[in-house]
Amino acid sequence: MSGLSKAEFDFNINGYLYNMSIYQKLNQSYKELQFDIDNKNLFLNLNRFRIRPVLNLWQGARVEIHHETNLLFSDISSPLLINPEKTNRQAVKLNWKLISNNNIILTHFIDRLYFKQSFENASLVIGRQNISWGSGRVWQPTDLFNPINPANFSKFEKDGADAVSLKYFFGSFTDLEMVCNFREVMSDINFAARLRTNFNEFDVSVMSGKFDRRIVIGGDFAGNFFGAGIRGEALFSAGENDLKSNYVRLIFGLDYQFTSKLYCLIEYQFNGAGTEDKEKYDFERLLKGEIQNLNKNYVITSANYLIHPLISLNLSLLSNLNDNSGYASLASAYSISDNLNFRLGGVYFYGANKTEYWYFIPSAYFLVEFYF
Repeated sequence: MSGLSKAEFDFNINGYLYNMSIYQKLNQSYKELQFDIDNKNLFLNLNRFRIRPVLNLWQGARVEIHHETNLLFSDISSPLLINPEKTNRQAVKLNWKLISNNNIILTHFIDRLYFKQSFENASLVIGRQNISWGSGRVWQPTDLFNPINPANFSKFEKDGADAVSLKYFFGSFTDLEMVCNFREVMSDINFAARLRTNFNEFDVSVMSGKFDRRIVIGGDFAGNFFGAGIRGEALFSAGENDLKSNYVRLIFGLDYQFTSKLYCLIEYQFNGAGTEDKEKYDFERLLKGEIQNLNKNYVITSANYLIHPLISLNLSLLSNLNDNSGYASLASAYSISDNLNFRLGGVYFYGANKTEYWYFIPSAYFLVEFYF
């Protein structure tokens, strides 16, 4: 503990600038969900500027902030690419809208703001932080801290959760993490614990806790099987006051590096919280990011091919196996340098009327990422 009293002040800053130009072909579903508009095509330009200052205080202690400014230009007012003021894993509103005038929306928010103290065998984090559990590549049933919908191609960072987390390391491969997640109403606090270890070269974990007034218990594993990556994850969730109100979510996935250039994966999800009746789809919760999917059975396949050391091509196909809707995405990435990337892609959504992915909008985009 003597190291705590020795000041080692050091400040550094990094971040990125992200510019995405998007073309969307509007359909009847968009008009039904959002607006009564005559436009057949929608053009958007989304700019994200995120700075990440870090202040090292003393041995093992630091304060880190992620502040982001978003500037959105759109053909119409109130498009879908707007960050919520506060997610259901956040207790404090740290999102401010500076301009909302006709076709321009300017917002800024704090997505991370935490103090971290590392000890010899433990670490303590207090504040808005990133908490990521689970082993799935696309879906993580045990990750209940704001997972990202795989259909959202414009978002790649999880929203921060307001929490206190304590992790204790028993050894190189075993640790216990305990989290208390604060929300706007104190009686709605979430809490959970996760024990992770390694067994016969497989990473294995178990977790349990209370989220959204539901008792949860689950686990995950990841390892290698005859040269292929194999992973699985499962979660049982039951009502706090009604254990009969329960469901199971699980995933199983494989991935394999066929050659030095070709990598493929497949992942299946069973979503027991969903419904096979499309008339009961809860799109409001989906748009808020509270849930990832609406139905029960899903599968995604993805292939990544390295055309050139600086150029890669990715093809992904996701299908809702119950209502036969889904999407296909194709993207090419070009890494000009260590800190400058270009990406050109498109996402095509398909499905009959009122199915899950019928509501999404076919899109083409061009992305520029600059890191500093």
